[in-house]
Amino acid sequence: MTELLVLDGRDLTCGPNAPRGFAAAVTGPGAGRALVTFDTAEHPLNLDLSLSLLSSLGPVLTVYPTHGCWSDLSVREDADPGRTHGVGENRLHVDLVDRDRLPRYIALYCMRSDPRGGGASALADLWQAADALSDSDRDALSEPVFSYFADNGVHGVGTSLERFAILPPEIDGAEPIRFTAKMHPHLRRGELTAGPEPKLAAAAFGRLVDAAYDHRVTVRLEPGQLLVFDQHRYAHGRMPLGEGQSGTSRQQRRLLKQSYVAAAGGGSL
Repeated sequence: MTELLVLDGRDLTCGPNAPRGFAAAVTGPGAGRALVTFDTAEHPLNLDLSLSLLSSLGPVLTVYPTHGCWSDLSVREDADPGRTHGVGENRLHVDLVDRDRLPRYIALYCMRSDPRGGGASALADLWQAADALSDSDRDALSEPVFSYFADNGVHGVGTSLERFAILPPEIDGAEPIRFTAKMHPHLRRGELTAGPEPKLAAAAFGRLVDAAYDHRVTVRLEPGQLLVFDQHRYAHGRMPLGEGQSGTSRQQRRLLKQSYVAAAGGGSL
């Protein structure tokens, strides 16, 4: 991922302006995303320092209070391959897509990379994807007629919207693009939309999915690296893990820590 802004963790956490320089970098030259590299794999310390950096962007959330600020993204062979803990591709999406206060930023910290060589993280610029659509497709996706399955047991992210638009009135970061590629098969079956022309909505959404994948880039995180991105702009996902996960013990498999950040002051930065 050559376009990704790479930052040194020590520079960001030391000195009189720490950690405000991180927020300025992410929202400025980073265009809403950055990769922070810490000097060592002292994970407990790095996770604490990461929370300091994230707090400069907005309030750090405990979406799952029993987990604290960091949740484990581990690998389980019994999980759906296309879901969070699975071994296959996790298609591009925005987390908590239906929530009226969906988190603004996601942070992924790498404890262990996949020893089988897979599991790269994927990002797609939804602003560029939306810009590639026709006016009629953008109009169809701007109607508040879509829905998605609500996550249970989440906190600090508001309520589930019964209906929402995929595209906001203005694509400027003030509001998110509510996108998940996992919605597309349902739309093609006439599900998850209350619009008068479900086939047209499904076709428009399919072209947005294609455009998002045209703008997908990947980065394989290494231990001690922190990936941060703005969910109002970027969808994320996971590339398939390397083959032979059954031959790797759970203590050796890929392990990321995930945290969420709300919008600063309830709006855009």
